[in-house]
Amino acid sequence: MNEVTLMSFGCLYGLPEDADTIIGTRGLPNPYWVEELKHGTGLDKAVRDYVFSTPAAERFFETTLELVRQRIALYAGYDSPLKKPLVIALGCTGGKHRSVSMTVRLAQALAAEGIRVRVVHRDLAKQ
Repeated sequence: MNEVTLMSFGCLYGLPEDADTIIGTRGLPNPYWVEELKHGTGLDKAVRDYVFSTPAAERFFETTLELVRQRIALYAGYDSPLKKPLVIALGCTGGKHRSVSMTVRLAQALAAEGIRVRVVHRDLAKQ
């Protein structure tokens, strides 16, 4: 596989049409309700630390990472003249905190494994 695209998005703005796999992150702790984090984004370490602050959030990350690895491996074996790059989209309500946090962390983990990752934050600037 040449490259995987990880895309964060806000469900308020609709599902990404070009996504091969969509993963919801709305069950993770939401920094929007924490005044000192509300205006930050998942690009900020403090926001990511909050999003992954619970054991359940850590388990969800590990499970999602394994799912993404499997999806990449499955897609690598798919051969078609119409094949396009794999797009995995991660959504939360507004596309600013949780989905961005998960996208950043997944991209770091996959890159550390030698996978080329393209990151797109579709709705980050909309708020």
